[in-house]
Amino acid sequence: MKLDYIRTLYDYNYWAHKRVWTCVIQLSEEQFQRPLDYSIGSIHAQIVHTMSAEHVWFSRLRGESPQKMFQPEDYPTFDSIRQTWDKIESQVYDYLNQLDEATLASELIYQNTKGQNFSTSIWGILLHVVNHGTDHRAQTLAMIDRVGGPTIDQDLIRYLREH
Repeated sequence: MKLDYIRTLYDYNYWAHKRVWTCVIQLSEEQFQRPLDYSIGSIHAQIVHTMSAEHVWFSRLRGESPQKMFQPEDYPTFDSIRQTWDKIESQVYDYLNQLDEATLASELIYQNTKGQNFSTSIWGILLHVVNHGTDHRAQTLAMIDRVGGPTIDQDLIRYLREH
């Protein structure tokens, strides 16, 4: 796995997150919090889950063992989410910038939030985080559409054509 590919995927990941965020911040508080019978339950919960997953995985990559995911009530405002996600993005790029091919090919032994032990390649984890983000952005966009908000295109090919 080439480091340049990983970095390109993360550039895409944060480009797409920010495009979805432009849709999220146009929602009313009611639209943002509205319980929906889909996925995690509300756009707010979906966004916090996506942010939390990145935090948990990159904490593991730094040798930490988070015991739980972020909860929506801990991030009640657009600003609290944005500030935290910007910090996570910075930490992600700090990690990627020190990454080398040998580390990329190595295995990480970690515990999930249920205390179960796993071993996964670093490159596999890095791909999973981007794929997970794409999945949840698509769910978020479907939810935004359902509550009457604006949506965008988040395709990788669009990112590649623009960059």
